[in-house]
Amino acid sequence: MENNKIANAIATLGAKCSTISKDKLEDLRGKLDMALDEYVCFQELKSVASIDGKLTLDEAQLVYSYLGNTPEHFNAQPVEVKVVLTQLFKELLGARIARKI
Repeated sequence: MENNKIANAIATLGAKCSTISKDKLEDLRGKLDMALDEYVCFQELKSVASIDGKLTLDEAQLVYSYLGNTPEHFNAQPVEVKVVLTQLFKELLGARIARKI
């Protein structure tokens, strides 16, 4: 997984999170919870990004494993996972919007 940009970003952010208080991390983690409609959209965008080659198969599978089968699974993830995946969701959504304009 050394070339997996998702795994690398999570590991890098995880190391940085060790310098932040647990209360602040937990507050941020809660703010990054995903609703069902966002979750469904993210799953779709992740699949399209994998097909389009924007994500490798390994990256897409890692994202899927963190998203799980329900939004609750994602919402229970550590803050570093939620931050990286939320940023990815933003980028994929932005790319979709740009194509429609």
